[in-house]
Amino acid sequence: MVTNESISIFSLASLAVEYVGSLLPENPLQEPFKNAWNYMLKNYTKFQIATWGSLVFHEVLYFLFCLPGFLFQFIPFMKKYKIPKDKPETWENQWKCFKVVLFNHFCIQLPLICGPYYFTEYFNILYDWERMPRWYMLLARCFGCAESCFYVIMCMGDYSFDRNY
Repeated sequence: MVTNESISIFSLASLAVEYVGSLLPENPLQEPFKNAWNYMLKNYTKFQIATWGSLVFHEVLYFLFCLPGFLFQFIPFMKKYKIPKDKPETWENQWKCFKVVLFNHFCIQLPLICGPYYFTEYFNILYDWERMPRWYMLLARCFGCAESCFYVIMCMGDYSFDRNY
């Protein structure tokens, strides 16, 4: 049940993010992104953008953010920060982990990535550039949503599911 208190907290947070956004300089990449987005809308269907575009974007960002951690584990200086110190890193274990990650991304997350397309179609949410929220509002929403999800997962119980890899 939504209370007036929770509504005021969300609206205050939104106002704070908008205020911070007003202090930021204009994004120099906005025009190239706008042109790329409009090109995408003209040449691809909404389903292709929402599903395959999101999947490609997700995979690129996921592996880009994982790259430093992957490289650090093979640097001798960084081995002192390794959590399971008694388990050496091998390419065989890395390959096994990579296959599990790909399975999870394509068999579990891909069907979930398809969901927003149907959501936007059902609620008639438009994809045009003018109605898209500003980048700092999207960043605040994504950060809040991601942190909330991780908090809920960690509170649900045993979150040490990656001990085998």
